[in-house]
Amino acid sequence: MRVLALSLILSLPAHADLYRWVDPVTGSVKFSSLPPADPRLQAEIVPYRGPPKRAVPDAEDTVAALEARRRALVQQLNAKAPRGVAREPGALRAELEAYESLRAQLDRLDPAGAPRRATETRILVERLRAR
Repeated sequence: MRVLALSLILSLPAHADLYRWVDPVTGSVKFSSLPPADPRLQAEIVPYRGPPKRAVPDAEDTVAALEARRRALVQQLNAKAPRGVAREPGALRAELEAYESLRAQLDRLDPAGAPRRATETRILVERLRAR
């Protein structure tokens, strides 16, 4: 038990000072955990700020945003072009690929909604084939 307590105490992260100064010969900025050997050089201590914080989006927000984009694509795919105006060649394919990519991403993030989206996709494809 003592060994475990000792190992926990010794494994705590260590914080050391970081010194920054300009080398007078080369003019470059030097960093070190030790101050410069020349006492005439002005060394600045760089404060420790900890590890950078990453902004991780909330999964629910991500799913909601992807669902909104998917619904917009469904509306775009369901929209009928005016009479005599056809979609550009490949435009429908690109829209369907974008839709399928969004659906696959949503299925990974929200597996519970996958059956509903699969049903909606089948209906969408049947409508597109009927045109």
